[in-house]
Amino acid sequence: MTNSIVPSHPGSLSGLCPGSRGRALAWLLAAALALAALPSAQGPRRRVVGELATRAPVFSEFMLRGTLPVPRGLYPRLDGKNPFAIADHDGTPRYAQVEIVSRYPSAADGADVVELIAIVHRDPALAPGTPLSYRVLYSSTLAMNPPLGPSGVPSEVNQLILDPTGIEIAAQDCFGNRYVSRPLQPTPYKVLHRGPIQAEVSYHQDMLPEVEIVGSTLPHLLGVHHYLSWFSDRSQIGLDLRFHNAHDGHDPATKLDDPLDKLYFRSLEISLPADWTLQQDFADPSFGNERVVGGRRIFDLVAPNADGTMHVIRWGGQFHRRLMLSPARSGSMERARAYLDGAGRAFCRRGTNDVGVDYWSWWNPETARYFPQRHLLPLLDHLTPAALENRLASDLGFLVTRLASGRGVGDYPMASDRLGWGHPYGVAYGGMTSGQEIFCFDGILAATLASPDGFRLYSALHRMQTDRQPNALFQLGGEPSSVEEWLVENGDRDYVPFEHFVVPLVFGSRPDPFGVRSAPRFQADYVAANGLVPAYEAQHLGFDPHDHQHFIRYTRAAKVLAWLANDSLAADDLRLQAENFHLTFHPHYNGPFGSVQQSGMLAKQQYVAAYPNQGFPYGRGEAWGLDCVLAAYSTGELAWRERKLPWILQQAELLSTGQAACSGFVQAYVSNKAVNGLYQARQMIEQSITENTLVGLYESVLNQAQPAHAAMALDVLRASLRAFISEMAWFPGESGPWRYTGVGPLDPSLPPWCSRTEMPADAWTVGDRETFQDWSSFAYGYLLTGDSAFLRKAQVQIGAPDFAGLAARLDSAGQANLENLAALMALVQRLQGRL
Repeated sequence: MTNSIVPSHPGSLSGLCPGSRGRALAWLLAAALALAALPSAQGPRRRVVGELATRAPVFSEFMLRGTLPVPRGLYPRLDGKNPFAIADHDGTPRYAQVEIVSRYPSAADGADVVELIAIVHRDPALAPGTPLSYRVLYSSTLAMNPPLGPSGVPSEVNQLILDPTGIEIAAQDCFGNRYVSRPLQPTPYKVLHRGPIQAEVSYHQDMLPEVEIVGSTLPHLLGVHHYLSWFSDRSQIGLDLRFHNAHDGHDPATKLDDPLDKLYFRSLEISLPADWTLQQDFADPSFGNERVVGGRRIFDLVAPNADGTMHVIRWGGQFHRRLMLSPARSGSMERARAYLDGAGRAFCRRGTNDVGVDYWSWWNPETARYFPQRHLLPLLDHLTPAALENRLASDLGFLVTRLASGRGVGDYPMASDRLGWGHPYGVAYGGMTSGQEIFCFDGILAATLASPDGFRLYSALHRMQTDRQPNALFQLGGEPSSVEEWLVENGDRDYVPFEHFVVPLVFGSRPDPFGVRSAPRFQADYVAANGLVPAYEAQHLGFDPHDHQHFIRYTRAAKVLAWLANDSLAADDLRLQAENFHLTFHPHYNGPFGSVQQSGMLAKQQYVAAYPNQGFPYGRGEAWGLDCVLAAYSTGELAWRERKLPWILQQAELLSTGQAACSGFVQAYVSNKAVNGLYQARQMIEQSITENTLVGLYESVLNQAQPAHAAMALDVLRASLRAFISEMAWFPGESGPWRYTGVGPLDPSLPPWCSRTEMPADAWTVGDRETFQDWSSFAYGYLLTGDSAFLRKAQVQIGAPDFAGLAARLDSAGQANLENLAALMALVQRLQGRL
């Protein structure tokens, strides 16, 4: 629901009334914020259903927050009451705020993962840093409600929030003109966390010129998404910020959404009242330079370049920062720092309660709701905990050190030094060859170790990946640009008036409905003429976004943050990228005269209509794009899910109609890399990635919600998995499937091959096998068919004589390729009785 942030009468907090307008930002922490335990007489009627594990913070009282998968139909309740509580270290039940993280396919089944937030205490006998856990309590009949009483919002927080000029974000252009965004001014907002312990809203503003000067100022500078949160009885305010130069120009009535193409600015700063301060989650060389001027405390978010040149950000560019604001005094600053460092960040753990019932967790088959695939996570109890901790610490330390120093390593995984405001992760080419970070699952170590550093690791990775992902596109109000926004009705030929592949294709003579080619140039011309172009500009412009074939390199960190931390910024980034994929892959024309983008969905639908059930050009690009859509669908609002469902169902139909009937292969494409371009072919890694996405499609959208399409998806999956171990892909006596094999003649009017005996002798590349990406397919094949042939093939590929050997080899693999071995490891552990 979108409301409007408008101050109410001065000095007061309005009540929680999500359907109203004319309310202050401070509605989020309504009058009932003080926490109390439910009377102990009712305590025994609750049952323990899980545990949230973390590391003991330095503070005796802290905010515990963690995600927990839950069975179908338990939350939200029809009566609107909260059935959860958290047992403090001494057993006292504490009120737990509940937020929905993701949902079952059917909206009627409710949440499948929730976030629980509670104020708890550290056992005074435990030293800071010690692992500790808190039991999750559930009752189907009782509900713990916060008691009525005075607001727990500190007056200094209330005072700042009610001041529309309290926070100011400012930047200067090349002429010294100042542009500002004031986050506390009345602005339409969305509710993300609905008190009473934590409240969060998000909203969008543009940085506008303080004084408009024709021929000097731009209509706007950067757009800013704000994620503002605050807490009961805590003198801190959270402020996550996403900056972008990604306006889509769709509204002809205003210039406030006009694209600016290449944009220059001198610096970016944020100011607060002098008695407040702020801290950033990770140090970087461009942050800081704190000073007090005219009763305001000012910080550089992006400091000016030392040589006097401008900063530059291309159209589509984006970056984000995570901040905590607090009064500038000891105690409050330490709490803010601890929050940024993950104090109280908790993770569900495996175990059983006092009567032997399994906890709800990622390791319980009844609640294995992780990622779009909703698959069990494997146990890592065969590995040394110290080795796992060392890997997590090493990976985090690498990113934190590089961010703080601004230095790269010259090649993957960090080819570049800091480039002005951003420090891009990876190499400049968005389609970097290799399987590095092409993972079916992720975040396994973070979930297993239950360490707040796991969140910090993926938060740092997400930040640096976003710095190199210039494919954002936003409407006037800050919502992602969408097919629904751009679709033009045109009889039976509705169209989207541009082509799009990861980014809008507006170069050359292509249509430019955004207006990027007509963006104002006078500032860019001035910068070029006066030697103000930054030294890093060429490198900045040379970084491609990760393309759809490698989309997972960007979305993986956002998925981990969404599922393990209910992180709002990450969830919105998944939705942005899902809309991005929809703009590329939709079933509409690309112009009023029937033009069709050849990489788009309509072209594939037309191909399949002409050559049904023979395979078609569908692979990892479409699959990773759909996987992102499924993540956004899982974590998205019900209205967004409803809009996207017909398109998702069309993709299921496309896969069903396009799959080769006799062989089971979905993919049939032509490439010089695949058997020298002599035949239509399929690539094993693309097949496995597609199968992984099909599992996600079934579990996230179709299962028990869309019966006909669910059966359709399962049929496609079973046939594809059978093809994976068939003699057309995996010849007898070989130690793995061929990376590439031909599946039919180049001429699609000729029938595809149905068996190995029909394949010419040069329809495969001898010696080139795929044994890195395909492990999940063994697990999915066995689970869907019950056929032990999938386990036998896994034994062959891993070099084991029998099932016991397979289990032993998986254990001995240690952490190598863990993210792709995960589904098979979990299956084998389940069959062994370990899981």
